[in-house]
Amino acid sequence: MASAPPARTEGGPVFDRPTPRLRAAVWLARAIEWVLRHHRLARALYAGADANARLSARLLRGNERECPCCGGRFRRMSRRRISGWGGICPRCRSHPRHRAIALLLARGDLPGHRLLHFAPEPLFDRVFARLPEVHRVTADLHAPADLRLDISHMDLPDDSFDLILCSHVLEHVPDDGAAMRELRRVLSGGGLALVLVPYRPHVTTYEDLSITSPLERMVAFGQQDHVRIYGNDLPDRLREAGFAVDDRTAADLFEAPTVERGQLDPDEHLFLCRAPAV
Repeated sequence: MASAPPARTEGGPVFDRPTPRLRAAVWLARAIEWVLRHHRLARALYAGADANARLSARLLRGNERECPCCGGRFRRMSRRRISGWGGICPRCRSHPRHRAIALLLARGDLPGHRLLHFAPEPLFDRVFARLPEVHRVTADLHAPADLRLDISHMDLPDDSFDLILCSHVLEHVPDDGAAMRELRRVLSGGGLALVLVPYRPHVTTYEDLSITSPLERMVAFGQQDHVRIYGNDLPDRLREAGFAVDDRTAADLFEAPTVERGQLDPDEHLFLCRAPAV
């Protein structure tokens, strides 16, 4: 008689309670959202961020680290003071996950000529300028993009794309099951969807749609606009949507010198989701 699979540890909130740092992070995020709704202030914010990036790139220039997104070389990457996040490119502000995606694209590990890119960060414009063979269509529900799409209900034909990039999107979507099924529907047979999310591999997904205030979401899910924090049941959720899932970390995908030079997160999970070939 086959033994039952081991029970998974149930996930819970990311933080125990709201701390001054979490309150400050929520306040800052809401302030930035307010500024972005006012065009003149938004232009000033972007100009200030650009000036800060140029200054940081100059102060941190060196040869120990290299960003595959912008090509900059630095002594080390930057950190954000309030959030404490590290590994941010001083020039283009890429995070480790962005650099991992750029390296996979440059290496040809994400094959496809018809790409649907959700929530596209501007820093990827340089990356895809080096890949003229890829026809990239960007999509977002709110931010500027080629298509205004609700990922859980896309107005697109079946089998429209052979490559999809969906990085740090699903944790914002109330009905992520519908979103995953839609990703599978618009992906052609044999195509690949790369999915990245905030992820805790040792516990299951924690979600509670009754949590709605920005501070409560920050405490529960790690960011003020997230509706869940994913765990080790995510591959099963993706398989239920019709994908064959390969769960790999950056340490699995890249050699140690590449991880170090690009200052990738070796423990970051990248989910390579294939649509079965027709």
